[in-house]
Amino acid sequence: MRRPTEKGFVLIAMSAAMFLLLAVIGMVFDLGRVYITRNEAQVFTDAASMAAAQQLDGTPAGLARARAAVAALPNHWNLGTKDFEGVVVEFSADNEHWKPEPAADELPSLRYARVTAPGNHVEIMFLRAVGGPETLTVPARAVASTGLVRLTQ
Repeated sequence: MRRPTEKGFVLIAMSAAMFLLLAVIGMVFDLGRVYITRNEAQVFTDAASMAAAQQLDGTPAGLARARAAVAALPNHWNLGTKDFEGVVVEFSADNEHWKPEPAADELPSLRYARVTAPGNHVEIMFLRAVGGPETLTVPARAVASTGLVRLTQ
């Protein structure tokens, strides 16, 4: 038997449940796109830093080849539809002091190449409808060495 106060409760409960279900589906979709973008950016920076480090030989020509190796890589994201913008290539002798344009006397000691892809803005479609941000920035950075590196002390 139904009480008179129970009329319409199922309709309200199902409406709330459907709204929550759509919000979760939207969150999964948007965060999935962010995850894929992060993965694509990290793969690019990993490959670019290794390509640059392979070219370092202590000469100005080696530095130019390192930059050219990064520029030659396919730098697309969003499943190949957008290019990475603002890619930064830096070099270091000690993995602490990074310079995009090292001095000529520093070239023989350069051992590390770092590639940063800072500005990958993923447009948020569904979470925006429930108060989320319009875009999320997904940066990536990778460092590679010309030789073996000891990671522990």
